Amino acid sequence: MITMSKRSVAGGAVLAVSAVLVVGTLQPAHADPPSAELVVKTFTDTHEVIHGNPLTGTAFDINTKALFTADPAIDDFLDGTVDIPDDADIVRVHISWSDFEQTADSYTWDRIDDFLDRVADQGKQAEVQLLMSESPSPSETGTFPYVYPPAWLFDVKNVPYRDAPYGDGTYTTKQPLYYDPGYLTELDDAVSAFADRYDGHAGIAWVDLRAFALFGEWSGWNDASHFPWPDAATRTSTLHAIIDIYRDAFTETMVTMQNAGASVDPTDPDADTQAKRFSAFAFDYGAEEQNWGFRSDTVNASGYWMEYSTWGQSSWNNRKLRRSHIQASEGAGWANPLYMLNDPRRVVMNALEDYRTNLQGINNTSFAQWEDMKDAYGEWFTTLGRYSGYRLLLEEASWSSHVAPGGEFRLAQTWTNTGYGFSPRDYPLEVSFVDSTGAEVWSGTDDDFTLRRLFKGDYEDRVSAFTLPAGLAAGEYEIRVALVEDGEPRILLPMPGGEDRTYPVGTVTVAAGVAPAAVDSTRAQFIVQAEDYTDVNGAYGVYDALEGGHDEVYYEHAGQWTEYDNVYVPETGDYRVEFRVSTEAGNRFSLEVDGQTVVADAVTPASGGYRQYTTVERTVHLEKGEHTLRFVRGSIDRWFFANWFRFTLDQPQSQRIQAESADAAWDVWLAATETIDDDGTPSVSWIETGDYLEYHDVTIPRTGDYLLEMRYSAHSGVPDRGFRVLADGVDVSGELLLPSTGAIETVKTADFVIPLEAGVQDLRIEWTRANVDVLFNWFALTEQREHVERIEGEHYSFQWNLDKLQTWEGHDTAVEVVTAQGPDSVDAARFRHERDFLRFDSVFIPQRGWYDVRVRVATPGVAQTLLVEVDGQSIPVTVPATPSTGAYVTVETRVKLRGGIADLRLVAGSATPTGGTGIAVDWVEIEAAP
Repeated sequence: MITMSKRSVAGGAVLAVSAVLVVGTLQPAHADPPSAELVVKTFTDTHEVIHGNPLTGTAFDINTKALFTADPAIDDFLDGTVDIPDDADIVRVHISWSDFEQTADSYTWDRIDDFLDRVADQGKQAEVQLLMSESPSPSETGTFPYVYPPAWLFDVKNVPYRDAPYGDGTYTTKQPLYYDPGYLTELDDAVSAFADRYDGHAGIAWVDLRAFALFGEWSGWNDASHFPWPDAATRTSTLHAIIDIYRDAFTETMVTMQNAGASVDPTDPDADTQAKRFSAFAFDYGAEEQNWGFRSDTVNASGYWMEYSTWGQSSWNNRKLRRSHIQASEGAGWANPLYMLNDPRRVVMNALEDYRTNLQGINNTSFAQWEDMKDAYGEWFTTLGRYSGYRLLLEEASWSSHVAPGGEFRLAQTWTNTGYGFSPRDYPLEVSFVDSTGAEVWSGTDDDFTLRRLFKGDYEDRVSAFTLPAGLAAGEYEIRVALVEDGEPRILLPMPGGEDRTYPVGTVTVAAGVAPAAVDSTRAQFIVQAEDYTDVNGAYGVYDALEGGHDEVYYEHAGQWTEYDNVYVPETGDYRVEFRVSTEAGNRFSLEVDGQTVVADAVTPASGGYRQYTTVERTVHLEKGEHTLRFVRGSIDRWFFANWFRFTLDQPQSQRIQAESADAAWDVWLAATETIDDDGTPSVSWIETGDYLEYHDVTIPRTGDYLLEMRYSAHSGVPDRGFRVLADGVDVSGELLLPSTGAIETVKTADFVIPLEAGVQDLRIEWTRANVDVLFNWFALTEQREHVERIEGEHYSFQWNLDKLQTWEGHDTAVEVVTAQGPDSVDAARFRHERDFLRFDSVFIPQRGWYDVRVRVATPGVAQTLLVEVDGQSIPVTVPATPSTGAYVTVETRVKLRGGIADLRLVAGSATPTGGTGIAVDWVEIEAAP
């Protein structure tokens, strides 16, 4: 018996909902109920920059060098002279203790109230930096321009302090002795009072604890190096006490902490710098708070900031927390040529690919400088705004075309995250029916719906089930969806047709007596990037995976490993794992889950060359929940790289059946291990003409065409081997031929398409031509559905040149967006040099199978070569000469793709002749083509 694991239905409890009834198109009482069919619709990312989603986007610095109460920039904002820029999302504002408690236990909130209300009215949120640490010192010669703690703290409450250097020593400040009980009590009172008034305020994104001296740079590295802690225990308890103050005060509003940037040994009790103190004694403590985030300053230069050892605390912290805490990143002064302007591309790649940032802050971007900053960033500002944070997309939806009043309405959905960060909060799904007048006649909410575990490269299917009102009028209605907060649509989706954060999906007909079509969904996929390890033994990260994606890991010697202690499995079941590796033939690796080996000594084929990749597949069973994975190099000591590990849940739409698992067979050997076993399981051998293998109770979910993959090997020089497929005794394939693979040790996959009827069936593989010269390893069946996705050339995720990944030559290099003049006047992305590339991230491939990849291009006056690459597969395509820059032709190639989320890359494969204009790409289209 062949069985496939079934995932539980999201929102499985049927939800009873109220409805507003309208008069629809009534069905005659005598009419037969209409027949229901399954409706399947797909949606493509619109690629516009999204502004306004919570906890994500681009930050804007509103303060000038003045206190909040006296800041002219705040005055201009409050009186309506200026507005927050439309393309900013979160406003960074500094509010000092003295701004709201100028007299002990007497609070002034009017200005803060007005500010936060106006921020919220503009659809924005504020990152509030509460400044609670230093004040001017009477012993200094200059004037420290800020009063953070109010004067009464020292003059009335007699909190002890010391004169301390600030920053580079320009100023001397009055710094409280933070461990003093009197100071901690007053700090607790002030923070609690602020939280009592503003915790959960719509105008606040989060409160930033890093602005506190011990949790950031503001008190200066010198200061922190010499703070007079009585002992290590006092230092630790004080850091924890301050975190507790913020944790207890803010229960709804998020708090962010510093993601420290120094190397540190967390076990060293004598760590003596500000960053080391924080990392060693506070980071893990703060990381226990699930509603907290982390902020890094180290994405601001042209070099790589993602170091790969656990000694590099900042990057290690970020990898460890990537799947449970948001990351806010900050660039350096945008106009400083030592930092951003020497390579804005690297700044963006650091923020997105290294730190998976939800929010990117760009320092010193006041009202007067915002447009200048955007001009300096150029196209990279748009890229940063488009992909920072989460970008939730309903890729596919299916439902029954007809449902009955009082019956069940089931909506199956496939969701992806095409951004780099993630949503740390749940936003329930609301589904509504709207009539032809635009009136909502019914809505229901799936309160169990969650996408907070969805990360870039992941996708997940969900089914939301609702009971419709018995009095719902017959007629046709538009289905709309929204992700809501407190019952109101909250999340902007990159989908077409949206209005007020609600999006049309399709239509459904309500008719009495109808039997709805079956609606189910079982797909899920998640990816682990090899370089995202949280512990390591000997292996290390390598920058710029040459086949695309991000970076890769090098395992130099046998026994070295990388570990990932934050992997979340969305559903219990059998997962097909793709290990993307680069190595010589005969190398080995293992995979452990929670200390148990689930893949033992898998043998690798040759990948084709050094840092060229191939995919090795295995199947493992995983339980829903968070797990620790460890990837271990085997005993053969040859060079070995890993790029990523992708896990795809097996389901009836795409199921693999091991040849040796037959329920019945005739005259074959089911346990052949004398030659290569391609997937770690025995093969079937001793196959002759007339032999067969039967597999009982195979579930075929829907009637249609199925891709049949046969994994086998056959001796060289022999004629084609042949077989046919019978379903419940009926021949559904005719004779299918398997050519020689060149050697019995060489295993290949042959692909066919066969029709199958829905239901539980017995399948027979019956051999029509064989003479004990073939090994049969497995076969797979994957439903083939129609699917077309088109991506405009100018909607690329990244662009550059493969030979210049670590260089910057200014804004006028590599790919440019142009508007062609001529027969086809369109926007296009144009290559100008050999090895220039365009990358399109998170392309949804609905099923494993064959696809036509078409590219609409113009190459004026000369033929050129274009490389089409999907997940590392590279196929050269010749582009013929076109008469002008505005005359386009369509070229295409056929490629077999694995189902799920893929990255597509177009690479200029030939040099542009002198005086030529290069290759202009209008669009890329991917169509299922079985």
